Amino acid sequence: MTTYIVGVLVVVIIFGLLAVSLDLLIGYTGLFTIVHGALFGMGAYTSAILAKSLGFGFWSGSLAAMAAGGLISLLIAIPSLRVSGHYLVLASFGVQEVLHALYLNLDGVTGGPAGMRGIPRPRMFGAEIASNTSYLMLYSVLSAMVILFILVLVRSPFGLLLKAIREDELVPQALGKPVVALKIKAFMVSGAAAGFAGAMYAHYITFVSPETFDVHASILILSMVLIGGMGTLWGPFLGAVVLVVLPEALRFLPLDSATLGPLRQVVYGMVLMVFCFVRPRGLAGGRGGIE
Repeated sequence: MTTYIVGVLVVVIIFGLLAVSLDLLIGYTGLFTIVHGALFGMGAYTSAILAKSLGFGFWSGSLAAMAAGGLISLLIAIPSLRVSGHYLVLASFGVQEVLHALYLNLDGVTGGPAGMRGIPRPRMFGAEIASNTSYLMLYSVLSAMVILFILVLVRSPFGLLLKAIREDELVPQALGKPVVALKIKAFMVSGAAAGFAGAMYAHYITFVSPETFDVHASILILSMVLIGGMGTLWGPFLGAVVLVVLPEALRFLPLDSATLGPLRQVVYGMVLMVFCFVRPRGLAGGRGGIE
């Protein structure tokens, strides 16, 4: 039981980082997107493919995953930022579906629907990280470092400009600030962090498949941000705790797997509805929320 609980905490760490990285876009820049699940997958597949095909380790694979996440975010941001609001959401959803289709159909690269197995575990000082406790310690430190970087970023002059864009982008634009360039940088940092989380996931589960990175994953990550509270950083992490731990608790109900799957979706929906009426600004009381 202890090993299982620690394993759940490792997943919380990974999804907490994902939620925080998305909050940089939604909570601090005001850019709503539904593509984070695919960026998560880009990092996971990049690290997994390099590890399986070229013998890359976790560390070099993670750097490549961050680069891939940032690059794909750049390619998404340049055309997508020509639109805003609901149109940006639709554009990002389109990219999400395209990337998921690639993961699903490039059998020779991604393994197709069957996915990729046997992804090597991380190594430190020549020893393989095998236990859930070791994963928890390592991933806690790595996630804390990335989140600390994002925290410093949002409290810097760069972060202040992002908040100004969120409130009314015409104001910083009138002051001569490069609004589009700032949005692109925010996209890239967010995507790089999501890619890193993907590498962490791949080397922990040691298996990746397209269904993990579909639109439902993007909606799940978005829900974590909304439930935790936008524009708070620690709020989305709380949202990750709720939406990872609560469905896991359902495993202990005397139900078969065919029932548990749909029940999880019902629980997700009910949690969102409860927060919509009871605490629309999220657990951390962030800006905006489920309104």
